[in-house]
Amino acid sequence: KKIPRPPNSFILYRRVKLNNILIENKKISLSEASKIIGQMWRNEDEREKLRWAILADKEKLKHAQDYPDYVYRPKRSTKR
Repeated sequence: KKIPRPPNSFILYRRVKLNNILIENKKISLSEASKIIGQMWRNEDEREKLRWAILADKEKLKHAQDYPDYVYRPKRSTKR
């Protein structure tokens, strides 16, 4: 079974904001919602981004406890 990578600050931010956007506008596509969220992230101030970075650090610590032997090893594409 593949162990998932710990989420970074943007992934955590996107997870929360995506739910809000989909609740507000049920007809929006996921790709459109992602574009909106990306723009929102770029417009956030450093304090807000720091808040999400702290949450990501906490998730990373929890991930390290749950999977102590985890090492990120990306697989090379076979298309080369």
